[in-house]
Amino acid sequence: MTANHRYARAESAAWTGLIGNVCIAAVKGGVGVMTGSKSLLADACRSASDAAASFVSLTGIRRCRQLGSPYAPVPAARGRSEAATGVLASILLMIAGLEIGIAAIKSIADGVDDSPGWPAAAVVLAAFILKEAGFSTKERGADFYASLAALVGTGGSMLGRPLHLHLLYYLDPAASLIIVVIVFTSGYRVASASVMRSRYLEVEPADLSELKAVVLRMEGVISVELLRAREHGHYAVAEVVISVNPRISVLEGNEIAKRVREFIMKRFNHMTEVTVHVEPYDPGYPYKSNHESNPEHVTTLLQ
Repeated sequence: MTANHRYARAESAAWTGLIGNVCIAAVKGGVGVMTGSKSLLADACRSASDAAASFVSLTGIRRCRQLGSPYAPVPAARGRSEAATGVLASILLMIAGLEIGIAAIKSIADGVDDSPGWPAAAVVLAAFILKEAGFSTKERGADFYASLAALVGTGGSMLGRPLHLHLLYYLDPAASLIIVVIVFTSGYRVASASVMRSRYLEVEPADLSELKAVVLRMEGVISVELLRAREHGHYAVAEVVISVNPRISVLEGNEIAKRVREFIMKRFNHMTEVTVHVEPYDPGYPYKSNHESNPEHVTTLLQ
C-alpha cells in the first residue's frame, strides 16, 4: 500500500469520525434540551469534544498528505490557524461543560423532582451501542466510561418513578458531573495537541532574506544552496547548506561552517540552534561572489 493510499484511508476514517460525532452530539443535545437531562447534555459536549479531536486529526492527516511527510515543516500562517481553531473549539466546549456542571450542581442543591424519561435513556443507549460497534474499548478509553455514566444516569433516574425512589432522580445530574470532568480532560488534550502541532512552524521565506544576506557576506561562502528555519515557540532553529571552493580542504570547509554558525547565533539571538552543511561549489554554473575583489583570501575562492 502506497503512502497516498494510507493517507486516503486515514483521511476517510477521520471524516467518518468527525461527521458521526457531530451528528451524535446534535441528537444528544436536542433530546437533552427537550427532556432536561443534564447527563445527556454533558454527553453531547463530550461527543462534540470527540468531533473536535477528529477535526484536529483530520487537519494533521491532510497536511501530511499535501506536504508528503509527517515531518515536513509547516507554513507558519497555516500552523497558527490550525492551532487557533483547535484551541478555540476546546475552550468553547470546556465553557459549555462548565455551564452544564454548574446547572447540575444547582439542580442537586435545589432538589430533583422528576426524571428525564425514556427518550433520554433511549438516545444514550442507541449512541452507546453505535459507538461500541464502531470502536474498540482500547481505542475509546475514557469515552467508554462517559457513555456508561450517561447510561447509568438517565436509566437509573428513569427507574425512580416506577420504584418510587426519589433518590434515584439525582443520578442524572450526578452523572453529568462525571462526564463534565471527562469533557474538560478531552478539551485540554485537544488544545494541547493543537499547540504541539504548531510548535515547529516553517518560517516564511520573506523572513529569511536577512539571514540569507548575512550568510552570503560571510568570508568563504560562495552561495547558499538551502536555507530553512522552524519556529519553536519564541525561538527558532535553522538549517543552512552553503557552497565553498571545491579546492579547499575539508578542515577549511568545516572552519567556514563553524564561523557561519557562530555568527548567525550571535547576530540573531532568537536562534537556539543552527546546523550548517558544507558542499563543494559546482563550477559548471556561473560563479558569483561578493569576495572577488579580495585577493588576500584566494584560497577560499574559485581560481
